[in-house]
Amino acid sequence: MSTGPSGGPHRGNSGTTGGTTGRNSGDNAGGSAGGPRGGKLVARLLARWPQLRSFRLRIALVSTVIALVAITTLYASTAYIIVQRRAGIIDRMLAAQLSGPLFQLQLQVPWSAIDAHVNASFSGFAPKESTEGFAILRVHHAQAGELYRSSDWPLELTPGRLPPPGQELQTLDSVDRSWRVGVVVNGPVTVWIGVNRSLSNVQLRATFGRFAGALVIMVALIGVLSWYLAGGAMRPVERLTRVMVRINAMDLDRRVSTQQEDREFAELIAVFNAMLDRLRRSYQQAVRFSGDAAHELKTPLTILQGELERSFARAANDPALEQGLANMLDEVRRLDSIVRKLLLLARADAGQLHIPMARVDLGPQLEELAEDISLMDDSREVRLDLPAHLAVSGDAELLGQVLHNLVSNAIKYGTAGGWIALAARIEGQNWQIDISNASDGIAAEHWDRLFDRFYRADQAHNRRVSGVGLGLSLARDIARAHGGALELADPGPGKVCFRLTLPTA
Repeated sequence: MSTGPSGGPHRGNSGTTGGTTGRNSGDNAGGSAGGPRGGKLVARLLARWPQLRSFRLRIALVSTVIALVAITTLYASTAYIIVQRRAGIIDRMLAAQLSGPLFQLQLQVPWSAIDAHVNASFSGFAPKESTEGFAILRVHHAQAGELYRSSDWPLELTPGRLPPPGQELQTLDSVDRSWRVGVVVNGPVTVWIGVNRSLSNVQLRATFGRFAGALVIMVALIGVLSWYLAGGAMRPVERLTRVMVRINAMDLDRRVSTQQEDREFAELIAVFNAMLDRLRRSYQQAVRFSGDAAHELKTPLTILQGELERSFARAANDPALEQGLANMLDEVRRLDSIVRKLLLLARADAGQLHIPMARVDLGPQLEELAEDISLMDDSREVRLDLPAHLAVSGDAELLGQVLHNLVSNAIKYGTAGGWIALAARIEGQNWQIDISNASDGIAAEHWDRLFDRFYRADQAHNRRVSGVGLGLSLARDIARAHGGALELADPGPGKVCFRLTLPTA
């Protein structure tokens, strides 16, 4: 390891680089937080690692990275200062040895004892387990020649490489060692002392290694602590999220408590609770309006339908009038069906769709529907896979309406001349009733909206297919009121299947 007179420039460069790196990292961190370039960097990171979209994870990572940069900068700065300070101490001790009384003697000096003394003086700068010499000594007399040389004096340190008298301390390198060498002259005697800087560096590296290990553990603990603290900070948001997930149209009275919450989160929760209040009032007004409107429309529609039926009976001698009245009567009946469905939906929304539970066998109803399919379109192949008994608990009329809606949809939207299948099987404590038909399939963009009210897929937006898009929505609400579910089970090409799930009786 090559070093300069001031001690360890190589390590000093590393320390400076570490400090520069820390400053650059800090600048980048600041840019990421506020500048456009930082925003683009964050966007690229989020695109590359979607898991970083976790706010808690980002807080923990940012805190850990900041701590890592700060600790690394401190570590590099401290290492640089320690290296420089140790180099200065070695130089001062070496200078003190050279100017001490030991080398003021003339020829008759116990140089081996002096060599041992110098080694003992610098032994504190080497690892305890080291067996190498810590210092080397060479003595030369102007007339008598070489008086003494340490047994482990490197052959590479020839007299030509040694500093001449009057020179300051120099750093000389042998094959695998670095020596800090000084010279003193006392009359005809010249003494060179070299200190093994490599052993000092080994000791420093071992110390820095242990220190780095402690820093790694410290950074890991900071990361864990940051994760824990971020989780604690996010706990009010998570609680608010859990409440929001549980809220539905039947549970708009739920509120989140603001007690013992921090001021910032308390304000957020207060805004959320106020929003729920407004939503509940609006929803109740909409439910009351739809229910009242449907109820009020029932009577005039019934009267209008009766008058049209009587007029139709008296118009037997006028075919044109009879046809016009028949068309009007069909539209009134269609409107009456819509009003009845709206009334049921309004009751379901208001939680007033009370089901009188009774044991119902849906097997006969499904068989009747199969016969109706054959009567309405004898070109359709009807496939049945029904058990002898299909007992559920609920209202026979409402469940019959659900099955009729599903079969009606299979006839309306199924492939002409295709097949319709009615199947049922028991899964655990539930019956699964599948009503499927041959079809070109349903486009993926329609899957999530099939049960929305008044929604019809593109292929159904024409007057040739009756209905207004309330059948599936009403069927699902009825199924839920019975403790079951209705879902699109298989929208793949060549087949569409709706699955009705009902608890067994």
